[in-house]
Amino acid sequence: MILSMTGYGKAESITNDFKVVVEINSVNNRFLEVQFRLPKFFASLESRLKEKISKKITRGKVNYNLTWEENVPPSSYVKLNEEAAEIYHTIFEQLKKKFDLSGDLEVEDFINLPDLIKIEKEDYDLEKAWQVISGVTDEALAELNRMRNSEGSNISIDLRDRIEKLNQVIQKIEELACQNVESYRDRLQKRMSEFLAGKDLDEGRLAQEVAFMAERSDVTEECVRFRSHNQQFLNALEEKAPVGKRLTFLLQEMNREANTISSKALSAPISRLVIHLKEEIEKLREQIQNIE
Repeated sequence: MILSMTGYGKAESITNDFKVVVEINSVNNRFLEVQFRLPKFFASLESRLKEKISKKITRGKVNYNLTWEENVPPSSYVKLNEEAAEIYHTIFEQLKKKFDLSGDLEVEDFINLPDLIKIEKEDYDLEKAWQVISGVTDEALAELNRMRNSEGSNISIDLRDRIEKLNQVIQKIEELACQNVESYRDRLQKRMSEFLAGKDLDEGRLAQEVAFMAERSDVTEECVRFRSHNQQFLNALEEKAPVGKRLTFLLQEMNREANTISSKALSAPISRLVIHLKEEIEKLREQIQNIE
């Protein structure tokens, strides 16, 4: 079972006092990177949230957004600072009297004065808030992972199909390699006969040359290793632990075997099959960029 690194999850909790919304999305990344958007009064919870996220996600760029809205009317905590207002009023009256100023005081004269309005809000109980935020975060992570699992299943199907194609190409290469040795023997025998122009052909020398070429062009070991890499790839898809890095390594080894087969190729058909191998390996590489 594999997980995609791409997903989205959202969860919320609504009570009489507040509404909490958590949104989490993730995209491809080589390592785990988490970015937070939290209200300032919950900034100290960031480390706890990161620890929680890292238990569910090991790779990817994760964006975490927390919205906290209170269902409390502003009238309950926005207050007039009456003491400050009285002091300002007294000062204005003193100014009018001292400098013999005319005119009445208006609201506009007070509106921009500092400390005239005060916020009487109790400090948040972080531990109580954490219980709520933690629960909502767990729900959002669960939804995120359901999406990652679903996309991972689709990717897994595609990967299996491509591995099967690789096995089929390897089989064709093995068949052609055997045929090419016989073909090389026939061509060499014909050329040697033409060169000798009727003289006796040294069958021992011919066999020696054919054996040398057969050994030099033998791709049996490479094909066996390639199949082994394919099987390890398929086995990894069944594991529950993150396997993206291991799959990347296996693809590197497959590409190495393909290069060796190419260097030993005796014919254009084998060279074309190797190109097909590399094309499929590259498509696999593109797919696993999104696997955790």
